[in-house]
Amino acid sequence: MKSNRTKPKQILIVGSAGFIGKALMRKISQTGRSAYSLYHAHLPEPLNHITPVFADLLRPDQLDTYVKQADEIIYLAWSNTLKNNKNAVSPTNDSPNIIMLRNLVAAMEEQGSRRLIFVSSLGASRYAKSYYLKEKYVAESVVLNSNIPEKLILRSSLIYSDLSAKDKFVQSIESLMTFPWVYPVPRFAQKIAPLHVQDLVEVLLKLIDIPLTSPAQLLEISGEESLALDEIFKSVSQGIGKSHHIALKGFIGDALTPLFEKLHGRKLEGPSLRDLLTVADKK
Repeated sequence: MKSNRTKPKQILIVGSAGFIGKALMRKISQTGRSAYSLYHAHLPEPLNHITPVFADLLRPDQLDTYVKQADEIIYLAWSNTLKNNKNAVSPTNDSPNIIMLRNLVAAMEEQGSRRLIFVSSLGASRYAKSYYLKEKYVAESVVLNSNIPEKLILRSSLIYSDLSAKDKFVQSIESLMTFPWVYPVPRFAQKIAPLHVQDLVEVLLKLIDIPLTSPAQLLEISGEESLALDEIFKSVSQGIGKSHHIALKGFIGDALTPLFEKLHGRKLEGPSLRDLLTVADKK
């Protein structure tokens, strides 16, 4: 006699060792749900119910075995995240990030996988000034033009975490507050609605099981509260015990920001604050 119980969907997380991936894997583990965490350069932390598997997304022959076992795949992998590429040509289907995604999509089509959830960014567009957002748009096109039965693109606003987690956004702000008495605030006219990483994780977990009303859907998500950049700076300064520092705004703050970043050593370390602001909420 067959059981009426529905077998839980098997999940494969691609990019599980990254900032979002770590938070997602911990939450999945806490729920007692099983999942595969695909990694390449960095071994994910050991967690209950989570099986780490090694594969190189640039090697298609390494993907079929793991893709075959997964009903749904959440794609978080991305290299050179938010790094400024002002002098780079527009991204194409031959850029490394796009090749990796295309290889995964091809494996899913070959193995008959049902659903792909791709995490993109608000502002993704072929006309974006940021190379990062242009490349995300190209990636979205790869997903939407695939033969995967269920495709879900989630465009997220800027992601942050608690002060103790030292995410890139908070670190970029803290780096401007290392000098005595003052800190610069770059000019940024739009309000920002950053999204806490745990809220993003909750959304991703719901999307695993939610029925889709069409074969392809695009969702946009941001934080509940829109804040001016100087308000966010003030909140961070209070959180790290530097609330008595004076904020230098306007032209002076804008001019001093890259200087403070350079003096702090951030010029050669990943994205600047301006790079991060390219995925701020544009609403």
